[in-house]
Amino acid sequence: MPKRLYRSFQALLLLGMCVFLGSKAASGQLTYYINQRFVPLTIFGVIFLAVLAQTMFSENKRSRQHDSEHDHDHDHAPASSNLWFMLVPLLIGVLIPARPLDSSAFATKGFNTNSPLVSADSSAQLFETDSEDRNVLDWIKLFNYETNLAPFIGQKASVIGFVYFDETLGENQFFVSRFVVSCCAADGFALAMISEWPQAATLEQDSWVLVKGVVKSVTLNDRVVPLIQAESVQAVPEPEQPYLFP
Repeated sequence: MPKRLYRSFQALLLLGMCVFLGSKAASGQLTYYINQRFVPLTIFGVIFLAVLAQTMFSENKRSRQHDSEHDHDHDHAPASSNLWFMLVPLLIGVLIPARPLDSSAFATKGFNTNSPLVSADSSAQLFETDSEDRNVLDWIKLFNYETNLAPFIGQKASVIGFVYFDETLGENQFFVSRFVVSCCAADGFALAMISEWPQAATLEQDSWVLVKGVVKSVTLNDRVVPLIQAESVQAVPEPEQPYLFP
């Protein structure tokens, strides 16, 4: 393959990557792949790739003019198979629809009812946060890192998550779950908070719900974890940002 044609394909692939990442950023789906704190850096990378692609197009144009003036075009590029290393990731991103992790990932990733990978630095702040403003991650962090759980027992909780049924739970119980992403979806792990509701059997796996009720403590796998004695379970749309970020 002539070198200029090779460079043109490289530039087109870079431009395609720019369009792909830019469209995901614009639609808000970029955080299906990465932690939201990396979005500005990714956008900077998109701009850099766009500049690089434009530079390659410009260099190709100057090279073509130079070759026509000197009547030669004998440069050869690296093997064209190298282009597949750029094309395959782009094809995967385009052909596989973007969607957040759900309970189907539990089989490979498992799930936690405690948060061993999350720092306890903010536990003091969570202690002061209104109980109904805490999410699943917040409640589990508190039960992990606070030795005196008495102040939390009986508090009102209001959490959003997707439903997951597990054979380890008792009758009328289900997990309200969220995935926590530290860096990217590859390192995402699920946290699950037990909920108890008389009509739990009417819920569908993976459906998103808002659970409101009173917090109690229960022992699961030799650990004390929070349980919501649900007063109401309301179906809600999937949040615009389904992941939680530590």
